Formats: sequence, C-alpha cells, structure tokens
Amino acid sequence: MKFEEELKKLEEINGKLQNRDTDLTEAVELYESGMKIAKKLDKELSALERRVEIVTGNPSDDEDSVVTEPYQLPIT
Repeated sequence: MKFEEELKKLEEINGKLQNRDTDLTEAVELYESGMKIAKKLDKELSALERRVEIVTGNPSDDEDSVVTEPYQLPIT
C-alpha cells in the first residue's frame, strides 16, 4: 500500500478512536493496528528522508560539478 493510503488509514483509525461509542475491545484492536501502521510509516519516512539530497554547486571546482549533501530537517 502507498504511503498516502496508509496515512489515510491511520487517520481513519484515529477518528474511530476519538469516537466515544467505540467499545474497549475494538479500541484496543484499533490502537494496535494504528501503532503497526505508524511504525511502518515512520520507517518508510526515515528511508525517504535519507534519499532526499540538496544539490549545491561547489565553487572550488568547475561550474558543471555538483556536490550533494544529505538533507537535514530543520529543528522546530
């Protein structure tokens, strides 16, 4: 399943968990399912972040060369 589809499924689970009509057994099952999806998405997102690179020109080399640096998420 695609990342976006899994994320939507996680959002649906979250909505069901916020519904006060969900019984305890179903809530626990939803929670477990949601945690599995969240861990999978976190792992996939981490792998995607490692693939993102910033391409910058290196002024010490000729103008056609490029240097790549791993992308760092800004700290908020």
